[in-house]
Amino acid sequence: MRKKSEEVWCIPRATKGRGFIAPQFSEKARKFVTFIGGWYLRIFEGVSRIEMEHEQVLIDELESFFRKNQRLIIAFRHVAKEDAPVLMYTLNRKINRKIKERNKQNVQTEHIIPHAQFLYGSDVLEWAGKAAAWIFPKIGCIPVQNRGRNKNGLNLVRREMQTGNFPIALAPEGQVTYHMYHCSPLSPGIASLAVWGAEHGQDVTILPVSIGYQYAHDQEFFIRSVLSKWELKTGKVLAKDETTPIHSLLIQATEITIELLEKIYGNDDSSKDGASLYERMQHICIKALEKAERIAQIIGEGSIINRLYTLRYLGVEAIHPDQHQLSKLSQVEKSIADLKALEAHAFLCHTQVVDVLEYINPEYISPSCSIGRYCEYALNLLDVINRLQGGNIDTRYSPHRKKACVHIGYPIRVSSILSSHAASQRKVRLKAINHSVFEALQRESEELEKSCKFYK
Repeated sequence: MRKKSEEVWCIPRATKGRGFIAPQFSEKARKFVTFIGGWYLRIFEGVSRIEMEHEQVLIDELESFFRKNQRLIIAFRHVAKEDAPVLMYTLNRKINRKIKERNKQNVQTEHIIPHAQFLYGSDVLEWAGKAAAWIFPKIGCIPVQNRGRNKNGLNLVRREMQTGNFPIALAPEGQVTYHMYHCSPLSPGIASLAVWGAEHGQDVTILPVSIGYQYAHDQEFFIRSVLSKWELKTGKVLAKDETTPIHSLLIQATEITIELLEKIYGNDDSSKDGASLYERMQHICIKALEKAERIAQIIGEGSIINRLYTLRYLGVEAIHPDQHQLSKLSQVEKSIADLKALEAHAFLCHTQVVDVLEYINPEYISPSCSIGRYCEYALNLLDVINRLQGGNIDTRYSPHRKKACVHIGYPIRVSSILSSHAASQRKVRLKAINHSVFEALQRESEELEKSCKFYK
């Protein structure tokens, strides 16, 4: 007979999907989010303070938008799951006093409303919870599928670029990249968004924003504590004493993490012929995706990130099919749907490992790098173990009382880019916009590393 304290493994069942959740903006909801924003950040996201650099630039661009002089796209680096709430609070509360002062100088119709419509991945609600599913549409957030087909979302975004009710805020990297100081390749969507606005005779500005975090006052002690958590979870002990350099500890932990992963996914020739740690990790990513794709019964194509997105959408579709009507299914049909959901959970576990592992590169850290890089590298190694245990980004360890820095960059005038490529094909113009945004975000990430107050 089973003991009461014994845990029972439960097979996940298929449940009806949410379908497309159209935004239904409510001013009351916006004010509610504004009111609770600070509490939410402190209690649920663990952010105790936000520092801003060049906030006047943001206010100026918002004012120009609400004067109908331009369309505004706020393009922010996506380095942690806290980014969107941090940026939303920055818009709604952090600069609120200065916006009120500016509004006193303007007529009512040109008043700045400190808000933006955020674009978010349609799969985000699978881990963000019921509260997010309730509040996102009420503050005008629009679900989109990165590198996927999503006509409803795209049509809405295009219409918003034409009507200009609020600025659009999005993360052009497409997903969390876990690197505060290095920008990953961008999705093509931001360039299309800018061109849609320009096609309707509007000046379009893209405002690059980088975001970073300080996780503790004594950051070296913090890193060692994160590695202690890593040791506890893995059962491995690093060769160290109080004087062992942080860089040496992180490389040790990287090597052991790779060895653990190679036991699961095989090492083939990945660790032979002098392959670097990064090359071995990339090999593991490919092997993990191949295993996930075999379970999903598909042939993977394209880059690692493209294959990840394909598997994610298949997983959500299998676990939460939009047409799932439990009351109309026979017992066998219910069981078949549940088996498909179970298979989806299995292949999604492999994608969760790849989701963070693909961004870990030992070259990102060096004995002379900033301690902020060491912090996020240690957190990423711990997160790999979290994913191996069935976790996801929502269960990633992120300490409370951390501080955020929002670094506002120089505005990118899209009309200037388009005029310099006026005779070029649309694809060339889109590529030029994308390149300009990438360079701006990379530049702001580098500025963030050396300029934010709490990094000094």
